[in-house]
Amino acid sequence: MAIADIHEDIIKTHILTRLDGQTLAAAGCTSSQLQTLCSDHKLWSDICSSNWPSITDPLVSQAISNFPSGYRSFYSDSFPSPSHHLATATSSPPTTHIISSVDIRYHDELVFSKAESTNTTPSDWFQSSPFRIDLLGPKEIVPSAVKFSGEDQTLLSNLEKNMTLSWIMIDPSQNRGVNLSSVNPVSVQRNWLTGDLEVTFAVVIAPAFLLHNKDYVNGNIQITCGVKEVCGVLNVSRVSLTVLDMDNKCLSGKESMVILQGLTVAPRRRRSYSGGGEEQKERYEEFVQRRRERKEKMERKERRVDMACVASGVAIFMAFWSFALSW
Repeated sequence: MAIADIHEDIIKTHILTRLDGQTLAAAGCTSSQLQTLCSDHKLWSDICSSNWPSITDPLVSQAISNFPSGYRSFYSDSFPSPSHHLATATSSPPTTHIISSVDIRYHDELVFSKAESTNTTPSDWFQSSPFRIDLLGPKEIVPSAVKFSGEDQTLLSNLEKNMTLSWIMIDPSQNRGVNLSSVNPVSVQRNWLTGDLEVTFAVVIAPAFLLHNKDYVNGNIQITCGVKEVCGVLNVSRVSLTVLDMDNKCLSGKESMVILQGLTVAPRRRRSYSGGGEEQKERYEEFVQRRRERKEKMERKERRVDMACVASGVAIFMAFWSFALSW
């Protein structure tokens, strides 16, 4: 029996509903009939909601309704990874707000889900201040049903292997979205001061244009999640996003929006949600190493300048003293 001989209702309700987004998109390329069936709005809405529960928030669903092909366009923007390279600065018009749709899972169990709008009106204060998005207040804690047991090193290893995060940023001015997370953690460590666990997700990019009007800067979009252990239960205590440069400084609102809006329209790369975080982790470790080398280089340069200043001061003093003795 050919696929054309199967009734459309059976295809839609018993076959296409069992496919994931990638397979559904591939099936739509096989024939004009399947292309029509695979473009169904509800199919893509269900797939997106299954992957990212936070998009059911009216704030996000309203924004997605303005995408060219609705949820299908949203999936094609948000599932692949953005390019690591931004060739040119974006010429997109300034946007007054961006929407964050964030989901955190542990062993595929949802532990945190939230959608939030951030005001990005290009005022003097926003453009010059460090850019940061915080989804939780300083003392706000979100409990979960995930339980832990075992030694500290085992806990760190389990978080690195089993925790995933999706942070989709939607730019309503362009009707585009981009997933800013590495999906898998690039670093898991315990904060020496608070004792909380810090799980870091990062996407390292290399813009080929001036950001600080003085050099080309590698940017690191870093998402940090604070994890507290209360009676052996995982609680999320902090979820934040920053854009950092090679000196580990937060970029300003103006500079951050250049990068973030550029990523929304940048080419996409294939993303794997199962064991595909090694490349991002390697890029992050390389970024940290280069940042450390840059810091050491600057420290050596400062020491040489200090020594030169001291030597100049001593030489001037000796010359002045010799001149005074000659009188």
